[in-house]
Amino acid sequence: MIEFVSGISVVCFAASYLVALACEVSRLWFRSGLRGAAMVGFMAAGLLAHTLFLVWRGVNEPAVPLSSAFDWYLLAAWVLAGGSLWLTVSNPRTPVGLFMLPMVLGLIGGSQLSSRDPFPQSPATQIWGAIHGGFNLAASVAVAIGAISGLMWLIQAGRLARKQAPLQGFRMPSLEKLSHTCRRTLLTAAWTAAAGFVSGLVLNAVNRQRGLLDTVPWNDPVVLRMGGLVAWLVVAAVMSRAVRRRPDAARTRAVLSVVSLCVLMISILWGLFGATRHGVPPVDLPQPTARGALP
Repeated sequence: MIEFVSGISVVCFAASYLVALACEVSRLWFRSGLRGAAMVGFMAAGLLAHTLFLVWRGVNEPAVPLSSAFDWYLLAAWVLAGGSLWLTVSNPRTPVGLFMLPMVLGLIGGSQLSSRDPFPQSPATQIWGAIHGGFNLAASVAVAIGAISGLMWLIQAGRLARKQAPLQGFRMPSLEKLSHTCRRTLLTAAWTAAAGFVSGLVLNAVNRQRGLLDTVPWNDPVVLRMGGLVAWLVVAAVMSRAVRRRPDAARTRAVLSVVSLCVLMISILWGLFGATRHGVPPVDLPQPTARGALP
């Protein structure tokens, strides 16, 4: 059993999610009970392999899972994959996987471009690092769920406005439910992202005090992009509340949710390919640089 678990690679569960996505896309052209069972089976197999992979790393790696950018992306993908499977099983006619699985695969792809090396840690930085990464993870998942709800709202509202029949085999949630989800996720993303930014400042101070990492200056790209992301999410949450009594409030929330995902994607790409001193140890500590820092 140990040999089996240790042999699981990222390709194993990524391939399972990709096949499940292909099955979901095929619903646009034909309906099949066998196809639905195969889709759920591949999603479940991928999630199981994904879980075993993360557990194996958590047991065998010297640092906690959120201590590297590689683990962060895979944890975010795992949360979305689990949510996609649960929603697919509980709402088989809702095309959840069509929206969530591309995000899952995108996060897995991001993990392959990021570093697997954990940041230098002490007990204090492990605690603050987990808090920092956990809040960032929650904010990113909230943005993703909100964007999915926003896209569904825009598609559903557009088809109703054009008096088009529902897509064969697809049943979208009600516009009211989708709008409510957008509102809640915008608020959740704003406060969790802000908490992640503040905890990151505390983590930077702890690292500087203990000499574990070099000081991250205010003009560092990771500070700028995180600050910009937090600012946008706070503005989006405020705008969502400000327009709550307007007739177009639901559409505004949907658009804000989709734009928030675009801003998050820009932040992630900036983190993957941009230069930063985030996670870089002092010169006298020969530690690996942290490419693909946490968004």
